[in-house]
Amino acid sequence: MTETHDRIIDRILAMKILLIEDDLPTSDLLSATLETNRYTIDAIADGAMGLDMALQWDYDLILLDILLPSLDGIEVCRRLRAKGCKTPILILTTQDSNEAVVAGLDAGADDYVAKSCAPDQLLARVRALLRRGGQSASPILAWGALRLDPALARVFYQNQIVNLRPKEYTLLELFLRNPQRILNRTLIIDHLWSCEETPVEGSVTNLIKDLRRRLKSVGMQEDLIETVYGLGYRLHSPPAETPPTVQAGSVTDFVSDDRNARGSALILDATERFRRSLAQRIADLEAASRSLQAGTFTLEARQATSREVHKLAGGLGTFGYGNASVVAKEIEDLLGANLGQEKQVATRLADLLDNLRQAIAEPLSR
Repeated sequence: MTETHDRIIDRILAMKILLIEDDLPTSDLLSATLETNRYTIDAIADGAMGLDMALQWDYDLILLDILLPSLDGIEVCRRLRAKGCKTPILILTTQDSNEAVVAGLDAGADDYVAKSCAPDQLLARVRALLRRGGQSASPILAWGALRLDPALARVFYQNQIVNLRPKEYTLLELFLRNPQRILNRTLIIDHLWSCEETPVEGSVTNLIKDLRRRLKSVGMQEDLIETVYGLGYRLHSPPAETPPTVQAGSVTDFVSDDRNARGSALILDATERFRRSLAQRIADLEAASRSLQAGTFTLEARQATSREVHKLAGGLGTFGYGNASVVAKEIEDLLGANLGQEKQVATRLADLLDNLRQAIAEPLSR
């Protein structure tokens, strides 16, 4: 069975990504997109907390926004590299080129991607950095008559599909990729569950029992997983017989269907919540414009509004409002300059708000 180059590079070993993004709708959409492609995600909305997470746990990749509460993304990147962290870092930006991107790359980031990019481009950048970090894989994982195709998320035993739930699939892949290694419960939990979930060690025991039961249900008599008492689990030596060839495209991909359905639902939910939030965010900007006209807009309020517009620009780009994202970035730039010229800023802001409303009403760019 042969595979194209793009399929070979797309497989994932329970890879875990730290997403540091403070705009909740954007974070939700990015998380859903990555989870649909079989990555495990920890999403954090604060720069300092994200730094602590990145130093405390082993991640395969860090997705990092630039403007963050408590500690900006540039400083997070700089401190990680100063601490010797070699995890690939992919910067999220509202534009393809700006001074912040250059500063991020100089601080040690590996690459950057615009929030307005299409999901397949984001995934391609993620795959590229994971390959650069040494994450590669063989085309097909085999154990006796058992076959796992990571590119298609398919599992076969003697030409029949093994219908696994997502965590059962990922556990099986983890063992097949580490055939000589004893995997303790803590390591398995770290690879299969996000930090928001609260599994106990008994969850691993139950999951292994479920996987054994699923394999037995399709006629597999050999015990795939060996319990090493007091240490954890490891893969048994495979049986000696040669398995039959698996025919490509002969069965339905149940694992991918289940995960894709869940991911699509999460994406739709995040998109709808973002769309509903736009009216209030526009209203907040209108209130800022009125305060500017009245001369009651404090410096602190101006800085806070600028941060919110930055998040709005990123969110608009992420959700496909490309022209609106450009207008929001103009508003951010306007509020970040021209101090002491409140009347002129208020007039320009009113014009930009009209442009923003019109741009939001346009058809989505994707």
